[in-house]
Amino acid sequence: MMFQYEIVWIILILIVVSIIWSVIKGRKRAREIRNAGASLNLREATKSDKKALQDSIHQSRLFTDGSSWPKTVLVGDVNGVRFTLADYNFHRGTTKSKTKETTLLTIQSNSLRLPPFTLMPSGWLIDSLSSMVGYRDINFDSHPQFSKQYLLRAFDEDDQSNEFSRYEEASSSAFKEGANEQVVRELFGHELLDVLETNSGVSLDGRGNQFILRRFTNQRIPADDLTAFVELGVKILSLLSTK
Repeated sequence: MMFQYEIVWIILILIVVSIIWSVIKGRKRAREIRNAGASLNLREATKSDKKALQDSIHQSRLFTDGSSWPKTVLVGDVNGVRFTLADYNFHRGTTKSKTKETTLLTIQSNSLRLPPFTLMPSGWLIDSLSSMVGYRDINFDSHPQFSKQYLLRAFDEDDQSNEFSRYEEASSSAFKEGANEQVVRELFGHELLDVLETNSGVSLDGRGNQFILRRFTNQRIPADDLTAFVELGVKILSLLSTK
């Protein structure tokens, strides 16, 4: 009986230590992203800022159905461009045991006139399914490496279906040539394709006057890489903006 009590106490102690470590780790990460944000002239987000981010996430095809919530959110305005840098949690299905973590950047600018599109990294599973079922992927003869690394998909303005991902089946629209396909093809010029080829693993979701950038992993962007991540977003903005 005494041995059983000892086991229970050990389990309880491990749970408490795990919770304390999680809190310490979360506070350390919050300090890191705030420090990086300060160097980029980003401030703590207000409730309305977070609501705007949530609305953008809900419209995005980079996240499948499920609950999502921001952790640390920073915003800033530079020359009429709104930047939102956020650590974000989301999960698929009904259980939070599948919670995923990511860092994302949204950029909103009146210089953007984007048709709905998504860009996501390629992979053997989704490639195999795509080739079998005829899923439409925009490729570029001039950049075979880009076409190998990424799946680029255009959507019509009224198409609210989800993107074909590693977690979902494709909607019927995934096989049709949309009205915006040529527009998206022209949007991805040589310089943008070059940039994306050298930054493999990123995902983009664009629509109207904004786009969302994230790396297609379930990990935060390391603190030392946050500035480079924002700079990548600025570079993509300059290449997507209307001349």
